[in-house]
Amino acid sequence: MTKLKPKHILILSSSFGQGHMATARALMSAAQAHPDLNLTVDIIDFSDEISHIFSESSKRIYELNSKHLPLVHKMIYASTDVNHAPIRIANLLTYPTRKTHLKKLLVASNPDIVISNYPIWQRLSLQVLKDSLPDVEFATLITDSITVHSSWVKPDSDFYIVANEPTASSLQKLGVESRKIHAIGYPVHEAFSEPAHRVEISKELNLPPENKTILFSASALRSSYVKNVCRRIRALGDGYSLIVVAGRDQDLYDGVANDHELLSHPTTRLLGWRTDMPELIKASDIVITKAGGSTVMECVAARKPMIINKIIPGQEEGNAEFVERFNLGLVASKPVDIASACQIILSRIDEYEERLAQHARPHAARDILSYIATRLDTHDKS
Repeated sequence: MTKLKPKHILILSSSFGQGHMATARALMSAAQAHPDLNLTVDIIDFSDEISHIFSESSKRIYELNSKHLPLVHKMIYASTDVNHAPIRIANLLTYPTRKTHLKKLLVASNPDIVISNYPIWQRLSLQVLKDSLPDVEFATLITDSITVHSSWVKPDSDFYIVANEPTASSLQKLGVESRKIHAIGYPVHEAFSEPAHRVEISKELNLPPENKTILFSASALRSSYVKNVCRRIRALGDGYSLIVVAGRDQDLYDGVANDHELLSHPTTRLLGWRTDMPELIKASDIVITKAGGSTVMECVAARKPMIINKIIPGQEEGNAEFVERFNLGLVASKPVDIASACQIILSRIDEYEERLAQHARPHAARDILSYIATRLDTHDKS
């Protein structure tokens, strides 16, 4: 029997923040892990294709505002949520100068469906698609929970994929027809659907596997704050392993590494950039993290309670609300409160894990692809 040509998905994403590319790569990984779906996935950093200089400068402004000027960031988020003129004008002004290049990209990819998971350039990307490949559907994959910026639905897509029912309700309040909204889950890496390797991780880091393990995802935080949190947790006593991940934040890594007294504790570890974050999350009992969409949903998929220690105003508020509304963790920013939250969660760990299990969708990436494959098949037959 002749094998049918795979259907091709093109994802228009952005390296602006971490969640957009993380969800795109999760879908690509799932397509590779499930060849029976007969799908291929390509990812384009659409922001970078529009303007590398503009994209890089926007990232720096975003990082500056979210880290040092959160009230300014919230003001920008809130104002553009109500008034779409700045985003609309940016799209309209960019279209004449970049349309030829962008059309060539889309035509060369020859997709059967296009998915956008970054809202700022959605108006432009949809216009380019309809000009060049008018019969190809345009879908939106929303990477936030509950609080959804209205730019996600301006203009309207053919259909929307969201993480959960509360987010679906938010879209309906923004005027999206319910028939277009599909609460299939938040795509996370395939590794979250596999068993944890706690013993192996403990052995690699030379930590007692019987200890309660607290994972602190600390990138982009001040080293003084991180060290204070660590000291408060260490003051809880023995029986805890503390893993601090600095990621690519070299200043943070160096700042914590210079505290020899803190790192001299036999069950404290400082790590830099890791490619195995799914394994670290699965091997932990609690994860301390900011309220980023991907990290929150990865913890939910792994059934790990969270302590949300930082919330970027605007897009991350809904993620924290999701954790609080369903009691999947605690929100605490002060070091003393974070240490107390660790004790509270660990004293009721079974209850937290039961609630997390009700919301965990580690196979969401596969499920999303399965839905798309069925949709494309139905479209071919109609």
